[in-house]
Amino acid sequence: MDVEDEEVRGGMDPAVRYSILGPVRAVRGATELDLGPPKRLALFSLLLLRAPGPLTLSEAIDILWEDEPPASAVNVVHRHIGALRRTLEPQLGSRTHAKHLVRAADGYRLLVDASSSDLLHFRDLCAQAQLAVKAGDPARAAHRYIEALRLWRGPVVADGTHVSRHPVFTSVGHEFVATVKEAADVVLASAPALTEEVLAALRRALDGHPFDEAIHSRTIAALAATGRRAEALHQFERIRRDLADELGVEPGPELRAAQQHLLQRKVYRGVARPQPPAPGAPVPARLPADCVVFAGRQSVLGQCLELLPLEGEVRSQAVVVALCGMAGVGKTTLAVHWAHLAADRFPDGQIYVDLQGHHSSQPPLDSGRAMRAVLDALGAEPVPAQASAAALGSAYRSALAGRRLLIVMDDARDSEQVRPLLPAPEGSLVIVTSRRRLMGLAVTDNARIITLDPLTRQEGLELLERRLGADWLRAEQAAAEDIVELCGGLPLALAVASTRVLVQPASSLATLASRLQDDRDGLAALSTYDARTDIRSALRTSYEALSCSAASLFRLLSLHPSRDMTAQAAASLAGSDLRATREDMAELVDHHMLVELVPGRYTCHELLRSFASELSALYDLPGARSEAQARMFEHYLYSAEAATALIAPHRRPLILPPPRPGVRPQEFGDSTEAAEWIIAERHLLPALVQDIGLHPRSQTFRQQLTSTLETFLHPA
Repeated sequence: MDVEDEEVRGGMDPAVRYSILGPVRAVRGATELDLGPPKRLALFSLLLLRAPGPLTLSEAIDILWEDEPPASAVNVVHRHIGALRRTLEPQLGSRTHAKHLVRAADGYRLLVDASSSDLLHFRDLCAQAQLAVKAGDPARAAHRYIEALRLWRGPVVADGTHVSRHPVFTSVGHEFVATVKEAADVVLASAPALTEEVLAALRRALDGHPFDEAIHSRTIAALAATGRRAEALHQFERIRRDLADELGVEPGPELRAAQQHLLQRKVYRGVARPQPPAPGAPVPARLPADCVVFAGRQSVLGQCLELLPLEGEVRSQAVVVALCGMAGVGKTTLAVHWAHLAADRFPDGQIYVDLQGHHSSQPPLDSGRAMRAVLDALGAEPVPAQASAAALGSAYRSALAGRRLLIVMDDARDSEQVRPLLPAPEGSLVIVTSRRRLMGLAVTDNARIITLDPLTRQEGLELLERRLGADWLRAEQAAAEDIVELCGGLPLALAVASTRVLVQPASSLATLASRLQDDRDGLAALSTYDARTDIRSALRTSYEALSCSAASLFRLLSLHPSRDMTAQAAASLAGSDLRATREDMAELVDHHMLVELVPGRYTCHELLRSFASELSALYDLPGARSEAQARMFEHYLYSAEAATALIAPHRRPLILPPPRPGVRPQEFGDSTEAAEWIIAERHLLPALVQDIGLHPRSQTFRQQLTSTLETFLHPA
């Protein structure tokens, strides 16, 4: 006799088990409970989704009624709660003694745990799998993932109700899809015996997400792993055709890489593969976990994948790639994602080294410590601590010789930090990330430099969708677009922004967008008080790596009314020699704190400008700031007057006093150069007329600048 039968016969209330990974059900012993009409079933489903946390009364009303709720909504919810209590506990005398459905501070709570709720059991198994991956036990992780997927019986459905379309329900479906992808990666790499089960889960995921290329690429890999190569190729052709017909797009790099892998299996059949490491030699697999919400980067990832060797190909030298870009632009995320996609091309292992070039509290890793980290990963004999640099370097090169390795060197301070680590063996791939441009590595080591720009608007929306869910974005599409723009497409900023919304469910994207628009509150809205993810902390470590003169110029650039400027305008703002200013701007470009989009014109990311403004208010004296703004106004007045003199020589010139010291007006060789400058500044100059009150001689200068503007903006 089992425990449940004994409980029933003894008059005890047997445990109630709840299911929501499919049709919503509640079962006591062997008896399925009648959860009532659609509205009550919907309310129960919400309680089960929120469990063991509370469901507030206001949230229940908002979700249960698609349109304006009736005046009786609160009473209706209370009546349904009473009916559910009687269903779950028929012998209950008073609600104060309820053991299943109880009052919470502002609503109700269903008391469940992983033993009674299939959703909580699913999440618990996923957490165990993730911990096993981190502990280096992928086989155990694979089995836990498969156990979790076995619990899934279909989309969350409350029969006869509309609530299954609400984001709180569809978000559970996103959990399933994310878990299927994680499970497929682990199973295909470490537990081939479970491939059929993960393939079935992938196909279920495709039913609800037919255009998800990441699911398709894993399905293709699973089919290939089980010997169904023809079916795998057919799978690729079908999704390629569907993407073209339905969305008008071509397959992305991850899907193309899956196809390329299949084709290379045919082309290189019979090519001698490299000999595996000697028995007992460790094969390191030390990459950090891949990002489960990786989004965008189709073009750049395509460039990266094209640099990989074909299957069976051994290149005569290592490939060195430097992924460079500003703080928070996603260099590490892309490097690790690429490394995971490419891992099977490097049979002797994958190694990750954090060079700590811009760590918030640790000094950059010197080359000796970095070499020892690689030697440790390879299981090489320890090099004595007192060994010379030459001896350590020799041991390092010997340990790498003859191996095909993938090495990620993350967060390099500069080229010199990386250069001693680069005598990599033939056929290897070294991925370096840095906030510097690392042009020196291109010169001395033939490194391929790939500059990572912020996400496009569409990529930013894709990232928000993967973190928040498609329904949430559809509900607040305009606010989501504003957030992408206000974050400047910076992945770290978008990740923080979406997390802030998730941890404050009563908040909204519109509320966050409003905070980000506030110049005084924008960076604060993106603060996490965590050195690794805080935007200010990330930007500060870049700022602290600058020379004193470049740091001073960076602060003053925030006083410029536009993100776009010339070197002459920056020199006038700083009151500095033009040559020295160009050197400082070149340093800022090297650190990716400025970008030279077109020759001679520079722009600064909006979050960097906000940070520079905070620093200027903190470190620059008010008098110095006012003097810099006055020089800037005079720069544009004298430059505009010089341009007008060339374009409209018939006009009577203005009689201007000499510019104050430090002003470097733009110089023009002819009327064509003057016209090009006016076109480039056509949006800035009229705005200066409105802001010129900051100049000590504002009235005179407003009249003079207005007169100049009228000449070329409103010619006779």
